[in-house]
Amino acid sequence: MRGRDRFHKFKAVLIIAIRILRLFPKPALKYAWTLTDWLPDIVGVALRYCLLKCLIPGCGDNVFVGRSVEIKYWERLYIGSNVSIHKQCYLDACGEIRIDDDVSIAHQSSLISFQHSWEDEAQPIRDNPVVCARIHVHSDVWIGCGCRILAGASIGSRSIIAAGAVVTKPVPGYTIAAGVPAKIIKSIRKEGPYERSVGS
Repeated sequence: MRGRDRFHKFKAVLIIAIRILRLFPKPALKYAWTLTDWLPDIVGVALRYCLLKCLIPGCGDNVFVGRSVEIKYWERLYIGSNVSIHKQCYLDACGEIRIDDDVSIAHQSSLISFQHSWEDEAQPIRDNPVVCARIHVHSDVWIGCGCRILAGASIGSRSIIAAGAVVTKPVPGYTIAAGVPAKIIKSIRKEGPYERSVGS
């Protein structure tokens, strides 16, 4: 049975669980998130989904989150439907992260929506102001394992980010991007060139 079929089969139970969890304070729910790593697979996935629905402002249906996924700034994270975020990923939504529908993020990838500035030489770089910028992953995107998606990056629809890539700039739709920093290596559109603009 596919994940989305299992989701629809148990959706009514999940809705009840979400309503109950919303009675608890958010700090308690965030602590519960860390404990889900110890639960059996299907139970842990279900509870992580319910917690996500309670902790972020926008979350669609059928969202899979694997073990040991760490999230910072929950209040600035938006996730669409049919999204999978696999184990040991790191999402820091300081500058906001938007993940649209049908996105798959492989294990050990990071989405980091801030960076340090370095202009004030009187201070160590670590003490310089942090600059935040939104990350937007458009629909139908596959992010390979060990990728780094950095502040201000956007990834166009139906694109692939190859394993280990570091994305610092907009990636057009219908392309494969690879490397450090990531560059377009191939168009996957059957007819015509890739989309040169990804929007915001």
